[in-house]
Amino acid sequence: MKRTIFKTFAATGAAALLLSGCSLLDRGSDSSGNANGEDGGSDNAVYNEMASWNACEVLGNLQPITDEMGIEGYGSSSAAGGEPTVSEIGNTLDPDSIGCNDLISISVPDEYASMMGGGEIKVKIVPAEDEEQATTAYEDRVAAAQSASAQGADAQSEEFGDPWDQGTLVSWIGSAESPNLEVIALDGQWVFHIQLNYGADFGLRNEGTPAYQFTSEELNQWFVNTYLPEVNTTVNDRIAEVQ
Repeated sequence: MKRTIFKTFAATGAAALLLSGCSLLDRGSDSSGNANGEDGGSDNAVYNEMASWNACEVLGNLQPITDEMGIEGYGSSSAAGGEPTVSEIGNTLDPDSIGCNDLISISVPDEYASMMGGGEIKVKIVPAEDEEQATTAYEDRVAAAQSASAQGADAQSEEFGDPWDQGTLVSWIGSAESPNLEVIALDGQWVFHIQLNYGADFGLRNEGTPAYQFTSEELNQWFVNTYLPEVNTTVNDRIAEVQ
C-alpha cells in the first residue's frame, strides 16, 4: 500500500466553532423509507445490497474505534455501557447513508471526569447507484466538512489515497477547545464518512501528559492508516458477493 499523502491548510478564521444546541444525533428518528423513492427500489444490485445492511453489524459495532479511543459507553457523554445506534437509508439525519452513531463517553482519570470525556461519533456508509453519483457525494461531503472547519480554529485538510480512490481528513478545534474530525473516503460507487468530536484533553493542556489514551494527531493517523483500510476490505468483500 502506498504511503499516505498529506496536504494541509490553515484556516483563515480563528474563531471557535459554535456548537449547535441540537445534537449531531437524533436517536428518535433513525429509520425511515428509502431515499431513492417511495417504493425503496433500485435497478442496481450493489446499491440494493448495501442499502439493506445494518451498519453497526458491518462495522463490528465500532469495536476497533471503541478500543482505540477507550470509549466506555454509548448513548451518553458521561456513563458507561450501551451500544451505538443504527441508522437506515432514509433516516432524517442523513437519508443517503446507513450509519452507526451515538453519544460517547471516553475513559479518563478520575481527576478529569468532571471536565472531559464526552463526545459524539457518527460512522456512515453511503452507497450510490454508480461511480459518478458516489464522486458527487464525496465532493459534497468534503466541501461541507471544510466549510464547517473554517468556522473553528487550527483547521487542517489532509488528502490520502490507497486503497481509496480519494480520501480527505478534515480536523479543527471547536468551542471549549473540543477537537472535531471528519474523514471522507471514496471507493467506486460508495463513500465512507466519519464525523467525530470529543472534549479537550485537559491533562495534555495542564500537565503535558495526555488524559486520553491517545492524542488527536495519533487518532487521526490511526483512522487513515489503520481503520479505514480495514473498513475498505470489509465492505468490498461484502460487495463482491453480489457482483
